[in-house]
Amino acid sequence: MRIGLLLPSLLASKKQREGRIFAPLSPAILLADTLVEKGHEVYFYTSGDVQTKAHIIFGDKRLTDSDLKYFQFRDREASEKKFTTIEIIKRDFEYDLTLKAYTDASDGKLDIIHSYHDFGAHYFHELTKFPTVFTLHNPLPQDKSTVEYLRLSKFKNHSYVSISNSQRESILTLNFVDTIYHGLNLEPYTFNNNPENYIVYFGRMIEEKGLDIAIQVALDLKIKLYIATSITPANTSQDFYNTKIKPYIDGENIKIFDYMEKNELVNIIKNAKTFLFPLRWKEPFGLTVIESMACGTPVVAFSNGSMPELIVDGKTGFLVDNSEAINGLKKAIGNINQINRKECREHIEKNFSKERMTNKYIDAYHKTISRYGK
Repeated sequence: MRIGLLLPSLLASKKQREGRIFAPLSPAILLADTLVEKGHEVYFYTSGDVQTKAHIIFGDKRLTDSDLKYFQFRDREASEKKFTTIEIIKRDFEYDLTLKAYTDASDGKLDIIHSYHDFGAHYFHELTKFPTVFTLHNPLPQDKSTVEYLRLSKFKNHSYVSISNSQRESILTLNFVDTIYHGLNLEPYTFNNNPENYIVYFGRMIEEKGLDIAIQVALDLKIKLYIATSITPANTSQDFYNTKIKPYIDGENIKIFDYMEKNELVNIIKNAKTFLFPLRWKEPFGLTVIESMACGTPVVAFSNGSMPELIVDGKTGFLVDNSEAINGLKKAIGNINQINRKECREHIEKNFSKERMTNKYIDAYHKTISRYGK
């Protein structure tokens, strides 16, 4: 099959990410590489510096490699001008790559386009009717007055893939082809059955993820908390960081690590007693959850969003009802030694492998192609 994998986000560029976490990037690369390993011809429309086995069709390098200025905003404050310029560059980068993908499709070079991120492909698909499947990464709208509802309602009959069943919960009914969980290349995630006496939190430093709750739990239990996150001017300028995170970082009991290479991150995860994930929102998936269990590290999380689909309560961690709040999390951590770490690893091997994910996407491609009579 000739597959066009479309990831036209400026954040796929390492320079433009500036250390920020861009969650869709690693699953997209893994999917591209595994499809190639299975003998498919994959054209990956993304930033030119992405490392992959697929054929890279890169966006305009002037947009990713240059420090461009937007002349019309010359009267704005410096920080505002930079933000606005990046937003304009992001839009142009997306449109440029999306146009390239659909031009190749119209020239007969592709059998299907898989839009893995961003929204512009919906308009091209609506015009061309070329077989396209869209993976959704964010929660679906719960309110008709939102921009998200307006945008998706225009294209509700397009072919969608959800990354969890809970993600589908919405006032908007979409045409779902399948639910496909993210998978992992398990090789870098080395198993460890003898953890040290600390807990870990890793992921974005935003209020929805509940890092401040994790800090309070660690302080109450008098246990070390290691935090692996991305520290950028965007989050360190927020009240959430300055009032609820920074005052408690002492470098010893509550220790924060900025961007790390994969092997360094895995080393912190696999040696932790548990990954504490007290999320406040309905997490559509939670890649960090399966990364943790792949190392044998059980997860303690509030039972929100996709968590019951990822964590086997009492087997690979503990699901805590929101009503139990911090006390419920502390009780779960107190019982964490009841979890067999080998079962955590086996759960990921069985249900979240790269092969399982890729095979389900291949099925979704065939269904979508058949829908358009190609």
